[in-house]
Amino acid sequence: MAGNRAISVPFGSDANNRFPGLLPPFPPHLLPLSMRPKSPITIPIVLITLFVATVAHAQDTAVAAPEITADRLDMAFETGEAIYSGHARATFGTATLTADEMRWNRTAQTVTASGQATLDREGARLLAPEIVYHLDAQTYEVTDLRFGTRPLFVSSSRVTGDATEIVFEDALVSIGEPGRWAPTFRANRLTYYPERERIRAAGGRLGLGVFQPLPFPSTELPTDIPFIEYLSFFGGYRSTLGAQLEIGARVPMNDSVNVGADLGIFTKRGLMFGPTASYSWSGDDTSAARGSLSTGFISDTGNRLTDVLGRAISRERGFAHWEHRQTLGPELSFNASFKYWSDSEVVRDFRSREFFPVQAPDNFAEATYQSGNIVAGLFLRLQPNDFHEIRQRQPELYVDLLPTPIGQGFVHEAHAAAVALRDNPPGPGPEIRSDRLDAYYGISRPTALAPWLVVNPVAGVRATHYGRTTGDQGDYTRTLGELGFDADLHISGVFDYQNERWGIDGLRHLITPSLSYRYVPDADKGRGRIPQIDRRVFATYFEPLALGARRQIDDLTDSNTLRLAVKQRLQTRDGRHGSRDLALFNMAVDSRFDRAPGERTLSALHSELRLTPAPWLEFELYHRATPGDWVTRELNTAVTLRSADRWRLRFANHYLAGDIQEFIGGFAYRLNEVYEGYTRFHYDSRRDRWVEQTFGVSQTLGNRWVVGYELSFYGGPRRESDFGFNIVLEALAF
Repeated sequence: MAGNRAISVPFGSDANNRFPGLLPPFPPHLLPLSMRPKSPITIPIVLITLFVATVAHAQDTAVAAPEITADRLDMAFETGEAIYSGHARATFGTATLTADEMRWNRTAQTVTASGQATLDREGARLLAPEIVYHLDAQTYEVTDLRFGTRPLFVSSSRVTGDATEIVFEDALVSIGEPGRWAPTFRANRLTYYPERERIRAAGGRLGLGVFQPLPFPSTELPTDIPFIEYLSFFGGYRSTLGAQLEIGARVPMNDSVNVGADLGIFTKRGLMFGPTASYSWSGDDTSAARGSLSTGFISDTGNRLTDVLGRAISRERGFAHWEHRQTLGPELSFNASFKYWSDSEVVRDFRSREFFPVQAPDNFAEATYQSGNIVAGLFLRLQPNDFHEIRQRQPELYVDLLPTPIGQGFVHEAHAAAVALRDNPPGPGPEIRSDRLDAYYGISRPTALAPWLVVNPVAGVRATHYGRTTGDQGDYTRTLGELGFDADLHISGVFDYQNERWGIDGLRHLITPSLSYRYVPDADKGRGRIPQIDRRVFATYFEPLALGARRQIDDLTDSNTLRLAVKQRLQTRDGRHGSRDLALFNMAVDSRFDRAPGERTLSALHSELRLTPAPWLEFELYHRATPGDWVTRELNTAVTLRSADRWRLRFANHYLAGDIQEFIGGFAYRLNEVYEGYTRFHYDSRRDRWVEQTFGVSQTLGNRWVVGYELSFYGGPRRESDFGFNIVLEALAF
């Protein structure tokens, strides 16, 4: 302060240190980030928070004025400014503005906070060398902005705005602490429109740290678009593919659609490229849709070998996968799945991680309507690929009546369907066609003979009409009836047993023996005239007894069968879930009074056991053996051990008489907060060979990504290499 042109007033306990009317309060309708509902981290959240922090809204100028305190108050008469210095502090509502100095210019109607200007509100903090607010126009300017509210950190060289738009220049947004592995978004100019809650980015790009290779669209986007919808990275080496690098990304194009591409580079095979997309939208509370598209196409220059039919694979290869799920209202839904493969091995060769869970592509579309206990639908299954056998439905129209009471204790259910069936197996075999009408009606009357015994007699009839028959023998109608019953016995006991080591607080033992019987005579009649399309498939578990539940309708056999099953469950009290299972043990066996050729009177005895006595121990067993000789036909076991988050061990075996005898295991050990070592193995004892041996290390990068380094050795005849090295990048939740 120079000469007598200004006066200084020290602030003390007796001084008048309140100067209202200098800054408007925060707009009360804008909540801080910490009070907002939990949602994916988004760039618009940053903008909204900054909009709140910079305090600008034209309609709030008449709200109660803030209170300002400082060590000194100086008046600069030549500029008409009131200067607050020394711990200057302005408080309005839940927000606090502090700075080394605050200047109030009544003539220009501006307030300038400078020198470590900080704005705090509800855990959010904005830092800038200077904040200038224009009261008359309700606009503001922020220089060299730095902002943080976990997990968001933002910087911008300059921010200007008013009630209708806020402009961020040279904006950089980091998810989590800034660093080279932090997901980031940068824009030359980022404009936020508060009233419409939309943003527009000019020169926007997505990436990691200082590297942002992915362009961000310049179209207007809603404020709930995630920071990045999809990012993947996979690299490695396989002797059949060579060195490989796969990168995939999607970015938002509007409020519903994200588009991008997958790029794969294989030094021995060429370049695979394909567009990708995902979409999701919702109307009212009862309508919504979501789906995804992934593709890949390559001119394969490597050794392509042959497909599952022994045919040579062409050079031009590709795939396209589309998944769609939609609800059109409270009663109507539509689901579809389309998978096109140029050959049977294209996904196995280039996307093995997707191939092994589902090795045969399925294509279907289904519209379903449900009202009360009525379910109706239209189902379509096609065969765009010529290397797998698909039982096509072109289409099937069905109506189901779920079990419904009809009075006097009776319950009825029904099913009706009309379908055009086509079975065109690959190779030289003939195509089988069938046009079929099928209907079933069943009635039952559950009766509680005692609180612990329920008996349910059942009766049903099923009529099937074939418009096409084998050898063009004219149409054919088959009518079948069934009689039977289901009986359940409920036994329980409670025991006051305590064991702190195993976390046992009392025991409850539930035993449910059940007896089911079905008699369906002459079920195989008309076999010589019925096209065998919906036929039996290989399975080691029990088939349904009920006539209305059988799917192999074209391949039925007589049934005069009694099924005995016993289910047991041992439980203890649990503070979180009320109770938890310590053990499950189930057994079941069929007694056949009428036997097909080669069948025994007693079926195999099926046994299932699951033990979970403590969170660190799990044991599972499935066993199937034939009474009489008690030869084991199938045995599957698995045991899992854990030591908190330090290590985990799993061992399993699969045995199927005459076909499978293998052992699978895995072990993982966390070395520290960054590194974890793991191994997997798969041994085929019938052929005495190691199918897979994998050794890997996973590394956490900046608490945001997990990178896995894997070295694998394979054995046996297979398309895959006998050696592989992979690097996989997976994102943790942001």
